[in-house]
Amino acid sequence: MRPRLSHWCRDVFGNARLLRATAILFLALGFWQPCGAQQANPEAALGAWTPLSIEQVRDAASLALPRSESRFDAKLLKVTRRSDLEYLLSTIVQRSGSQGLFLYQVELPSQTSYDGQWTWIVAVAARRQEAYELYSFESMEKRADVAAEFNRFASELALSLSKSELANFAAFFLETTVPFRPGEVVLDQDTLRDSVGRHYFTAYDEAWRSIDAYSRWWHGFLDAETASQLAPKTEIEPDGRYRVTLSRVVATEGAHPQVQQWQLEISPAGNVQGTSMRTIFPKAPRWMFYDSPQQINVAPVLP
Repeated sequence: MRPRLSHWCRDVFGNARLLRATAILFLALGFWQPCGAQQANPEAALGAWTPLSIEQVRDAASLALPRSESRFDAKLLKVTRRSDLEYLLSTIVQRSGSQGLFLYQVELPSQTSYDGQWTWIVAVAARRQEAYELYSFESMEKRADVAAEFNRFASELALSLSKSELANFAAFFLETTVPFRPGEVVLDQDTLRDSVGRHYFTAYDEAWRSIDAYSRWWHGFLDAETASQLAPKTEIEPDGRYRVTLSRVVATEGAHPQVQQWQLEISPAGNVQGTSMRTIFPKAPRWMFYDSPQQINVAPVLP
């Protein structure tokens, strides 16, 4: 699910550093005049920043995309401001939103790629009044590329994380770098029930089908004896890094919810070096059927 650019663009934007430099240059040129106005504004001296326009973020994000073999129109990209991620980040660092850090979701529609729709997150950071830098968490060809880009972004934040902040930071990492499978970090059985219930109600849009599907899923989850593994856990490693364990429920459209357990190795500076994931319940993805529960082709949810 990756976008394709022309051979001409591939030649020009083949180098990852050149991609970032081009995006920075584009942002600097595109925002030069508004930023000059900000300098004359008393609020600018107080650290207030005006959010970037959707069009500017869209064009910069399209320039930062990886090499590709076919052309697509950048105007097809759908860009949405992610205030929820900005709020989550604000629980860790003070500098967010109006103070120069903005997060956006970018969606590439299915008609532009043989692999269907592709979704990723970009962050825009104000480096100084006349220039912004874009961080693109598109997965490219390797998972390691996303972690490297995230660590580059984390270095901008000058973090010194305490143990109590690790769970929120790990959740921010997952929601930022794994957005193509919409998920939600769960803390206990109550938050899991809320998330699963919402998913089934949205999928079926009928009370009896939602309740029946939810009941089957929930009893299967309890029978699998995995309920005690939901709470976040943070451990300190001998090298001073933290090992954070989080539970995440993935709610893919048309499928039963799936609970995952993630482990991340995070330094106090916010550098993420190791991640691993295992599926808790159900062990394999299960697609939903939309027929009556009395019919034989309804698939139960199994561990």
